[in-house]
Amino acid sequence: MIVTLEARAKINLGLRIQGRRKDGFHNIRSVFQEISLCDILRISTRPGNGLISLSCSAAEIPSDSSNLAWKAADTFLNSTGKLLDVEIELEKNIPSCAGLGGGSSDAAAVLRGLNRLTGVSNIDLTKIAETLGSDVPFFIKGGTAVVEGRGSRLSQIPAIPFHAVLIHPRVRVSTPWAYSAWDRDLSTSLTNNTMIRHYSPSSAVWHEGKPFPLNLRNDFLPLLEKHFPEIAELAQFMTDSKCENWGLSGSGPTFYALFRQKSRAQSFSRTLHRDFTICRSAETAGASSNG
Repeated sequence: MIVTLEARAKINLGLRIQGRRKDGFHNIRSVFQEISLCDILRISTRPGNGLISLSCSAAEIPSDSSNLAWKAADTFLNSTGKLLDVEIELEKNIPSCAGLGGGSSDAAAVLRGLNRLTGVSNIDLTKIAETLGSDVPFFIKGGTAVVEGRGSRLSQIPAIPFHAVLIHPRVRVSTPWAYSAWDRDLSTSLTNNTMIRHYSPSSAVWHEGKPFPLNLRNDFLPLLEKHFPEIAELAQFMTDSKCENWGLSGSGPTFYALFRQKSRAQSFSRTLHRDFTICRSAETAGASSNG
């Protein structure tokens, strides 16, 4: 049996860090919005003993038990007691270490795909997702949600329609490093960083053609400006540009610019002399299946 799924990326429409938790993680408040950029996963099963194999189109992505998609398959089998071998083919389109949730989306797609292939009905995929990573529960349902706490408190809201230009600085930012650096820098130089005053994204995006009161500020941006000259330079470019709605996704380094019309997104992209991707907000929630 085989199923093919799209695992969509997300962007953060604002991200506030609300402190370190006793378990070492952090409480956040953000709006997650799925976008059309996606990885493709082909998942197949056969009777066996829990053997998992994973192949990936991107050479830099691990294909062993350190890959979150592999872990998702292993956790699903252990949770259900299914004696199956699982084969995963991953076509990677979402950049890694980019703040777009690609690994978490892949893991959620594996859980959904295996649930469909096995027909298990008495299982809570969200509970399994919580054991895999903070962003994984969101991708079980996808769409648009206010995300709070470590990432498990989700409040679904209507989708926010837009076209987006994703701008990729040529740096990689590890999420664990970003949170560790936040803890280290928060009480010292970061709080007095003059770059905070330069960060001035719009306070609203569109929702069903009307202004949507959503603050796009991302608390990671001043931190990343401090440590990565490339990010500081791009943040200044975005501030100086005529794009009114822009922000940083996740712990970075991907920036986004939002537009109501695709033609305006295309026009903005022609001003860029760096890597970019044009996409749109996802029209439906969750990892879609076509097989």
